[in-house]
Amino acid sequence: MRALLLLLITTQLCFAQANYYYPGAKQLNPNIPSPEQFLGYPIGSHHTRHDKVIEYFKELDRLSDRISVEEIGYTYENRVQITAKITSPENHTRLEEIRQKHLARATADGDNTTPLVIQLGFNVHGNEPSGTEAALLTAYYLVANEDDETKKWLSNMVILLDPVYNPDGRDRHTHWANMHKASPVVTDNNDREHNEVWPGGRTNHYWFDLNRDWFLGIHPESKNRLAFFHKWRPYVMTDHHEMGTNSTFYFDPGKNSSNNPIVPAYLYDVVYPTYGKYFASAMNSIGSMYFTKEAFDKLYPGYGSSYVNFYGGAGFLFEQASSRGHAQETTTIPLTFGFTIRNQLVASLATVRASSAERDMLYKLRRDFYKSMATQAKANPVKAYVFGDAKDITRTQAFVNLALLHQVEVYEITDNLNVGNTKFEKGKAYLIPTEQPNYLMVRSLFEKQITYADSIFYDASTWSVIHGFNLPHEEIRGAFTKGTKINATLNYTPTTQQRSEYAYIIELSDYNAHKALWHLQQKGLMVKTAFKPFTVAINGVNKNFGYGSLLVSVQNQTLSSDKTWEAIQEVSKQCAIDIHAVNTGYNVAGIDLGSNNFQTTKPTKAAMLVGQGVNGYEAGEVWHLLDQRLQMPITKIDMINLSRVDLNKYNVMVLVSGNYSLDKASTDKIKNWVQNGGTLITFKTATEWAIKQNIIKEKLINQDTTKTTRRFNFGDATDIEGARQLGGSIFQVDLDITHPIGFGFNNRKVSIYRNGRTYLQPSKNPYTTVAQYTAKPLIGGYLHKSQTNKIANSAAIVTSSAGAGRVILFTDNPNFRAYWYGTNKLFLNALFFGSITPVPAYEGEEKETED
Repeated sequence: MRALLLLLITTQLCFAQANYYYPGAKQLNPNIPSPEQFLGYPIGSHHTRHDKVIEYFKELDRLSDRISVEEIGYTYENRVQITAKITSPENHTRLEEIRQKHLARATADGDNTTPLVIQLGFNVHGNEPSGTEAALLTAYYLVANEDDETKKWLSNMVILLDPVYNPDGRDRHTHWANMHKASPVVTDNNDREHNEVWPGGRTNHYWFDLNRDWFLGIHPESKNRLAFFHKWRPYVMTDHHEMGTNSTFYFDPGKNSSNNPIVPAYLYDVVYPTYGKYFASAMNSIGSMYFTKEAFDKLYPGYGSSYVNFYGGAGFLFEQASSRGHAQETTTIPLTFGFTIRNQLVASLATVRASSAERDMLYKLRRDFYKSMATQAKANPVKAYVFGDAKDITRTQAFVNLALLHQVEVYEITDNLNVGNTKFEKGKAYLIPTEQPNYLMVRSLFEKQITYADSIFYDASTWSVIHGFNLPHEEIRGAFTKGTKINATLNYTPTTQQRSEYAYIIELSDYNAHKALWHLQQKGLMVKTAFKPFTVAINGVNKNFGYGSLLVSVQNQTLSSDKTWEAIQEVSKQCAIDIHAVNTGYNVAGIDLGSNNFQTTKPTKAAMLVGQGVNGYEAGEVWHLLDQRLQMPITKIDMINLSRVDLNKYNVMVLVSGNYSLDKASTDKIKNWVQNGGTLITFKTATEWAIKQNIIKEKLINQDTTKTTRRFNFGDATDIEGARQLGGSIFQVDLDITHPIGFGFNNRKVSIYRNGRTYLQPSKNPYTTVAQYTAKPLIGGYLHKSQTNKIANSAAIVTSSAGAGRVILFTDNPNFRAYWYGTNKLFLNALFFGSITPVPAYEGEEKETED
């Protein structure tokens, strides 16, 4: 039987491509090479490398006047990103005219003749490869097919096609699958071909999930796609994925209770069900099984299948059971790569067919969307949001740039503004009106809570970016003056530096301060940090410097005064940060510059454990933060190599969350390294591991244990247990801003993102609970009642001594998805100041003495 199944698989892979993938195509242009002809192998028999995908699309561009290929950017690993524009030869001669009329039609009635623009997108998760192979076949079909239906499509539409959303991840998986492919293929799911090594090909270069990045716009792949999206604003976008091998095929409509409530219901009630009929008909025609409405939400605006929904379009998700290789066993018959590709192809063509037939419905969707947005914005009592941190222009401008990426209107305030209890300085604060075309995106950036119809979330239950940046902000509910419109990305230029023969000071409140610290150290300068605040007179004006401010004394250096000055100028420019020259150590208030309350920082030599069991997303977030924002290296040590690594080379080690199944020797190695002076930083479950291994003596808050078990219906298990999970919500903590881990913060109330269930008791030492959840900590998102009491007043960050070393325990991830600018500083403080942070001795509460 096994031999027969393998024979069937081989036969399918070698079967005539046209007959298998599009049997109805009778008039294919012989001058256009099929993917098989160009690549030299049948689609489905091999995983196609990214460079060959690009070559094929460029060959179609060379041979056909139906397609043009545009390079839209490059990835971290320098792979090119392309989007193909497929339409009739006549439309190609006037593409720019079509684009402009298409954009104007969104808010103007009457134009139903300009071609419709849609976009097909594939392979955002690199190890879900069937989409890109289907993209090759889709492009070939549209370019080579001479039948009347295809010609009508091309006459009535401009079809944008992005074959690979994640080139770096795709190639990582492609090489894995091809290098382990056997002949005959091995379908056993235990075979190495079907089990990638950590971190796998799902993610991009820095191990980020790009299907969460449409809203956050962190990575070049996303920024390039977003720029192209807003250039064209398609009415329809598809996003082709894969799921578990024993599943079937999924298409929208999705889980009705998980639709985003601020998006007009016409999309969910009319558009999705209408398209669903086309998808069902297409799948029925080839006998493929499928399901709908059971899973996958449309809440988060950062999915490839939801982002367009916030701009009056319709995003469609396809999920295909994955062969994770060339063929794999299932509970029925083996699932072949070719079969997965065919389903994706059929879904792509069904999308094109439905869009052509239902174009009037799509025109109505978008026009009504913008009319509805105008009405909603007018009725909203919040007329604008004002925001900005006068002490951190870097973080403030980063938020502005993110808003601009989504084409949200932003204005710089031209006069000082007091709103509520917050003062906003002109030139350092910005305003976003709600009455603007992209009203929904404004709400998504600022609002912390939406009304849910469900308590089970595929991902985050809130995504308020303003809280992620921890920026001071206020609602404006009355009349206001917009100020100066921002039309281009902001890049801060530091004020002109002045030379000093005495000292230079940097405020730690600026997001780039740690970057400056690192680069000053690399230039050989010794830098101190202030454990107390102080006030300095600079050019006759008193300036306050807070906890953590950085001090470079000119005379206490191995470098000359001239070399120190050169380094100060270079770092100021490189880090876009103001560095203040002072000519006296005698301060107006607070400590003087020669005080022992300035501690010398130590250059950080950091390592991070990675490998099987480690949370790749969190490890990637640490790597990305240091690599991209500080240009600081961190050594990534695979756990399988830990036994032969000399840990004495490093003074800081990072353990993100994960399952650390280390043997006793490796655990003792880490424990001894800490005892000998190392600084260990742990996140979430790594914090649990450190406590359970007795590296430190802090205590966890355990999950509930009950003596009796209530009885529930079996069919309710998924809903009941799913509701207990913490998919991702925003909470408030009280931060000790006098503690080195809290240095650089100006407000004790800080927003933190939590998506795990690690609960930590406050330390018995009252000086070392750096951050503690408030009594009612939930700011936004979903929290099950069973978790409420555990999180209230629990510890968020604790420092603990262990011999000569330090352990800094985080219950959460301060670097979440690289957009939590507001808590990155907590991690960076731990990285740079952990080793010089004393743990005050605590003798217990003092007893009252009698007179």
